[in-house]
Amino acid sequence: MPANSNGGWRVASTVDPRGHGDKGGTGVDSPGRRRFQLNGRVTDPAPTPTTTYGLAPALGARLVGRSLVSLAVLVALATLLGLLTGLGWRLAGAVTLVGVVLVGLWSLYLFRRAWAVRLTDAGYAVRLLGGVGATAASWNDVEEVVAAAPAGRPCLVIRLRDGRATRLPTAALAGDRDAFALDVRRRVRGAHTPEAPGS
Repeated sequence: MPANSNGGWRVASTVDPRGHGDKGGTGVDSPGRRRFQLNGRVTDPAPTPTTTYGLAPALGARLVGRSLVSLAVLVALATLLGLLTGLGWRLAGAVTLVGVVLVGLWSLYLFRRAWAVRLTDAGYAVRLLGGVGATAASWNDVEEVVAAAPAGRPCLVIRLRDGRATRLPTAALAGDRDAFALDVRRRVRGAHTPEAPGS
């Protein structure tokens, strides 16, 4: 055995030139059929699925709070009307019961199923957000996408060719702000990038 620099001995490993017949069952020398493939076809287009972004929990809670305030006003009016018409508390109780069920369903929708921004291959759409400007447009109509902070609130501004704009407050959206901005810019860039000849 050859000695190493520290005066000790090192064991020389041997390599079997014949190799193993299987190589883990996935290599090119495997006698059987390969069970998986790491790389897809290079010519396949990159998938761009529809992505949706929900409301931030704080904004959802604020909307539910507004609904509860509206319900309280309705219950107060129903109570007053019940006293004037002789219906007593029955009208107020019915309004309260129906209102609580509706607010519960509204809350479930906001936190589980609702989306505020939807991005597709064709364009984008916005709902449940007020004061954003244009609520829908095609990516082909987008002139530029810039970051802004009006009144200290970070926004992603999508400027359209016809002079309109969509101001999306990123704090109002659930999820990572940078990932959302990257998703929007990637789709705009893809819509404005000409396809290679013959593709």
